[in-house]
Amino acid sequence: MKNEVLVFNPPVSWVKSRIEDSGNHIGSVHFEKRGDGTLRKMSYRLHVKNPSVASAPKGLRQEYKEICKCGELKGRCNKGPFDRVAVSVAKNHKKEIDQKNDQMTVFDTNKVVRKNGVIIGRGAWRTVPLEKVVRIRSKGTTYVIKREWDN
Repeated sequence: MKNEVLVFNPPVSWVKSRIEDSGNHIGSVHFEKRGDGTLRKMSYRLHVKNPSVASAPKGLRQEYKEICKCGELKGRCNKGPFDRVAVSVAKNHKKEIDQKNDQMTVFDTNKVVRKNGVIIGRGAWRTVPLEKVVRIRSKGTTYVIKREWDN
C-alpha cells in the first residue's frame, strides 16, 4: 500500500505524537481493548470543543464557582458582589490521568447518538490505550505497528 510505514516496538510517546499529527483533521486508529483484547477500529478528531451531541468527559467539564472580588469563594466571604467564574482545574486533572494510564482521550466521530430512538448526530468521547495501538492513519500516511510479542 502506498504511504504505509511499518514500525517495530515504538515507545508510547511516539504513538501519541503520531495520533496528534492529525491536528484538526479526522484520523483513524486501530487498537486492542484493554478489557477483552478485541480490536476496535475508530476514526477520531482532536481539539473538539463543546460538541452538540456529546457532553464533555467527566475530567474535562469546567466547573463554575462564584468568587467575590476579594478572591474568596462564596460562603467564605459575605462582602459580595460575586462573579461566576469557570475553573479549568478538572481539565488538567484529566491530562494527569491520561499520562498515568498511558492513554489519550479523543472524540470518536463514528458513534451514533440517538434521542428517543431518533438519530440526532454522531460523536462520543473515548480513550485510546497507547500501548495497544496497532494501526494509525494520519494525513494520508498509515503506520502499522508491530510489537515484539505479536506473532
